[in-house]
Amino acid sequence: MPFDVQEKAGAAVIAIKGKFLGTVERDRFNEAVDNLRDEGKTKLVIDLSTTDFMDSTAVGLIMRSLTTMRNAEGNVHLAGLNKRIKNLFLMTRLLGPVFEDYETVEEAASALNA
Repeated sequence: MPFDVQEKAGAAVIAIKGKFLGTVERDRFNEAVDNLRDEGKTKLVIDLSTTDFMDSTAVGLIMRSLTTMRNAEGNVHLAGLNKRIKNLFLMTRLLGPVFEDYETVEEAASALNA
């Protein structure tokens, strides 16, 4: 699962492409999140618009990113969830109480900066 880290609309964006397998990408993903925090970029959007599968470890990595950013006075929003990924977050009761989701990265970044 390759992912890109960039900045859009005043927020850091991690765009995940394809399968997000936490057991495979754990170290690289955590390093990217930690680097953003260390650089003072604590408003993070995780773009899942091109993600077609996630395992439970990947959900845990996203939870860790939320804890990391909130501990640094920031936050994490999700963007572009397809039906399958959205259902995963709904079944685990993370969507709504824990994470906010948005249709686009721009909407998520705008909400972070409000």
